[in-house]
Amino acid sequence: MFRYVVRRSLGACVTFLASTAIVFLLTVALPGDPARAIAGQRRVSEATRAALSARYGLDEPVWRQYLAFVGRLLRGDLGESYAARRPVASILAEALPTTFTLVGLTIVIEVFLALTIGAAVARRSGRHVDHLVLALCVAALSMPLFLVGSLLQRWVGVGLGWLPVAGTDAGLGSYVLPACTLALPGAAIAIRMVRIESIRQLSAAHVQTARSKGLRERTVVRRHVVRNAAVPFISFVGLEVGALAGGAIVVERVFNLPGVGQAIAEAIRQRDNALIIGFTLAIIAVYLLVDMLVDIAAVVANPRIELSA
Repeated sequence: MFRYVVRRSLGACVTFLASTAIVFLLTVALPGDPARAIAGQRRVSEATRAALSARYGLDEPVWRQYLAFVGRLLRGDLGESYAARRPVASILAEALPTTFTLVGLTIVIEVFLALTIGAAVARRSGRHVDHLVLALCVAALSMPLFLVGSLLQRWVGVGLGWLPVAGTDAGLGSYVLPACTLALPGAAIAIRMVRIESIRQLSAAHVQTARSKGLRERTVVRRHVVRNAAVPFISFVGLEVGALAGGAIVVERVFNLPGVGQAIAEAIRQRDNALIIGFTLAIIAVYLLVDMLVDIAAVVANPRIELSA
């Protein structure tokens, strides 16, 4: 196990280092002049533009800018936001709790729906309820997040008045509608995944043995079916974090949540390279960490995975 953890940690470090180069080069290649973006709405002369470029090192070759960025990154310095004139790390510290809360609640919803609905319809495979759930999953995957969020705001938030439709003033209740919106496509995939694995487990020898011992069907499903079906689902959760990071950009804009997604969207609009790079790398780092922890959890749940890794 120790060797496996070390190997996964080294792999994550190499991946993160490669990601810094890719993110930096793609951000630098974005259209527009960062120096003019730094100046904001004011009209500036060429001399002022050149001075701003020199101050932020934008007049240096790209490879020098990248080496300087890596040097600051190794010291824990993500740079300074062009638009806000504040350290990127401080802005990130303000935005991360909102996104972490949104993503965390989303994963809880996905796991709950997958393990309850997926296992339930597996016991009724081929019946009308099974076909209905599969059809709803396909519909959930085909609906764009901004449309789902807008409908929930209109029907649940405004029409019924049950939950707030924007901001975070209502505490955890403010995250319910955004989390339900963000969880919809992931839950559809997870339900089908758990359903397929549960159907396979229901016909397994150990489940038949448990039934022959006189255990109640609910106990058999909970102890022997859902538990084994959850093993491949653990890996899905790790992959889902990356998808949720992308979806959070849309959902946070729709529900006006001051999270990482909202900040990245605004940084792209303002051509704030330092903020774009810093926030994107933070998302990548969190994803790699979660992915590594999920892989370790999968090995703990099924030690045979380590032998084949």
